Amino acid sequence: MAIDNLIDSVALYVPRPVAFHGAIFPFVVLYISWSSTCYFTDNLLDFFFAGIFAIGIAQILCSLSCYWSVSFRCLLSCRRVTSPKGAALVKVLPTPNNGFTELVMLNTFQDQDLQTVTWFRYQEIKYIWNDEKKCFHSLEFPIANTIEQYGNCKGYNSDEQLSRAVQLYGRNRLNIQLPKFNDLFIERATAPFFVFQVFCIALWCFDKYWYYSLFTLAMLVLFECTLVKQQLRNMEEIRNMGNKPIHLHVYRNKKWQSLLSDELTPGDIVSITRTNNDQTTPNTPNT
Repeated sequence: MAIDNLIDSVALYVPRPVAFHGAIFPFVVLYISWSSTCYFTDNLLDFFFAGIFAIGIAQILCSLSCYWSVSFRCLLSCRRVTSPKGAALVKVLPTPNNGFTELVMLNTFQDQDLQTVTWFRYQEIKYIWNDEKKCFHSLEFPIANTIEQYGNCKGYNSDEQLSRAVQLYGRNRLNIQLPKFNDLFIERATAPFFVFQVFCIALWCFDKYWYYSLFTLAMLVLFECTLVKQQLRNMEEIRNMGNKPIHLHVYRNKKWQSLLSDELTPGDIVSITRTNNDQTTPNTPNT
């Protein structure tokens, strides 16, 4: 059953120990078995290396498939569970035309009643586990209260209340995290077409054209590095296009304080008549 218009279904997983990873343990057994078989056979040195090479290629392709397919990665490196209490990862399957399948971290915190809240974030939307309905649902903001409830609201009277609210709702900001150069390069270097080119270059190295192959490999790496640099510049420009935060008067701890607009959280009381220098109050969708 679909969670909302964005997520079609989720599955909970626990990572397996590295030694029992599907791309490691079975191949270690194959290496040992093949080596033991060839050890008791005479004059089959070339046959032995051919088998080791074939097993190595299969292991490389199996490891790369974990990058290409989230479902394959879960199959090889994770164990599926039914309860979020013992889970550490969530495989999120989106509805059609709403993104790609992702494996995200499962997090927890304690609410104001000291109850453990289990949640994950997908496409900057927070989803919380409902223990009664045994399912995840998107975070509900306090937007359906009565006028009387809003009129009697006193904001956050203590740092503890504010800390709990920030843990639940977060701040009024949209962070665009710039990935590291190494992460982007690995993502491009593990793409199927790039891997195919590297395999072709490796085959050429077995012939007399090894110098040509190494030059081609160097050009491929340099080209991918250039694309990664350009991608990082584009992402940084997009991040810098966001609205700059301005100072607002917010009622916290039973007094008015001057805070930046990106420090707000749902439940804050904001003065729209006390902005500094007659600035226009910015749109604050989370308040």
